[in-house]
Amino acid sequence: MPDSTAPPSRGISLGDLALALGVVALGAFFLVETFMIDVNPGYARVGPRFFPLLVSFGLLGVGVILAIGALRGERAQPAAEEDADPDAPTNWRSIGWLTLGLVAHMLLLNVLGFVLASTVLFWCAARGFHSTWIVRDLVVAVLLSVVVYVLFTHGLGLTLPPGLLKGVL
Repeated sequence: MPDSTAPPSRGISLGDLALALGVVALGAFFLVETFMIDVNPGYARVGPRFFPLLVSFGLLGVGVILAIGALRGERAQPAAEEDADPDAPTNWRSIGWLTLGLVAHMLLLNVLGFVLASTVLFWCAARGFHSTWIVRDLVVAVLLSVVVYVLFTHGLGLTLPPGLLKGVL
């Protein structure tokens, strides 16, 4: 007699597996980059690699756990208060807009500068969340980018690439 308490088998969820592999890849990337941090021999125990290593191993561990669950057919379930359908198809259009924004930001950051590259990123994110207010989203993206740039450069003293707006901000 089959066990009635066992959850029904739903097969491997490609979305859950892709997320798990993405977390593993991110953890591997962080791990490789962590070992490229120069360490002076003056550090006794805790050096500049300590926390990045914790994050790297944490991401790798969570990614492996998620991958095992996905390969077993386990599905991520929304909380009871969420209005989500775990069986809904993947919204590739949204993923495309968000991916475009991230890739464009990486490619344009040193060329155009933080403000313009982040404007593209924020505008693509709005499109990825199905906003149809193109001009409003562009204005909000510019304002948000400028505010973040000013807060980080003048408020925190960090250096962000000014790009084409050098001397303006």
